[in-house]
Amino acid sequence: MVDVSTEVHQLAELDELTGLAAAAVLDAAGWAGEHRNPAKEWATTWRRADAHAWIQGEGFSALVEFTVWYRDVDEERPDPDTYIDELYDAATAELPGLVAQLEAGVPGDRLQSVDEDLTEGADYIDHTAWRISDKVVLAGVKHTDTDVPVQLVVVVRDGSADAEDGGGEWL
Repeated sequence: MVDVSTEVHQLAELDELTGLAAAAVLDAAGWAGEHRNPAKEWATTWRRADAHAWIQGEGFSALVEFTVWYRDVDEERPDPDTYIDELYDAATAELPGLVAQLEAGVPGDRLQSVDEDLTEGADYIDHTAWRISDKVVLAGVKHTDTDVPVQLVVVVRDGSADAEDGGGEWL
């Protein structure tokens, strides 16, 4: 599993988490930009080893999501429900190691556990979240659709109320 603790620390230290600033952090850390949206000045998808990163959002409210572990869902399995449960269990078993990696890494001493829900309505199978500076860092297991893999992700996003749009959705 790729260690993203240095990138998380650098993203959290940014005054403004913009797509361009996030891209500069990823580029300096050796991530390869893979997809460039012609409407943006930066690559939106990145890869390093078998990990992926996505920069989402516009302006001063970007979100960076790292996928550090994933398993594709095999629809051909004899019992897909059991198989999905096994994938969930496998990803959930990896989560404590990822949490320990982040807590022992560069941002570790600055990660602040809080009692509030920092998922902003996103559906995680299991997760741990912190605040650092004015950012939210979340490590979690997700599976958003049967056509996508089960993933272990680390998300860094602006944690201030100003980052939300009028409908409560993150930009």
